[in-house]
Amino acid sequence: MLRSVILLCVCGLACLGNGPIPHLPQPDYERLDSDPEWLAYAAQFHGHLGPWATAGTRLGMAGVREVDATGFFDVEVVCEGPFVKPPKSCFLDGLQVATGATLGKRNLHWARKPSDDIVVRVRNTRTGARAEIRPTGRLLKILGTLKPRIKAAAPGEHADDHAVEALARTIAALPDREILVVT
Repeated sequence: MLRSVILLCVCGLACLGNGPIPHLPQPDYERLDSDPEWLAYAAQFHGHLGPWATAGTRLGMAGVREVDATGFFDVEVVCEGPFVKPPKSCFLDGLQVATGATLGKRNLHWARKPSDDIVVRVRNTRTGARAEIRPTGRLLKILGTLKPRIKAAAPGEHADDHAVEALARTIAALPDREILVVT
């Protein structure tokens, strides 16, 4: 609960609170009634509703749950994967939202893998509990349908924005067992 309150205050989302906080960037995101609350946090941090960021959020949430951590200061996250540039690198934004681990606090670490394999390792620094989370073939197939953009675009410039958001919402709605494996 405290984490949600802190994120709500920091994010200043018009769709969740009393309106935006002046001078903070506003995401290109229109919340639907069917969207889970956490999806708005991910969109605020990332800037829009994207499938790779949503996937990172889902895997990160599963990892934090598995090791019984509250996030921010009792987790260490190591992620291996092909996250050199967008859209794949957006996965790291989702991990930051879901786990509270950040590059700045140095409790989120990324190691480039020569293959497209993705693995997220989460450790509770208080208890030592560990989990390894991997995407399923189904999640990778969904993410594989996303075509990278040739250049950065202004919101609404591409007709595929709705398709991108639809993919993100699909990832957000699927049960864990269909998109991730925890060991």
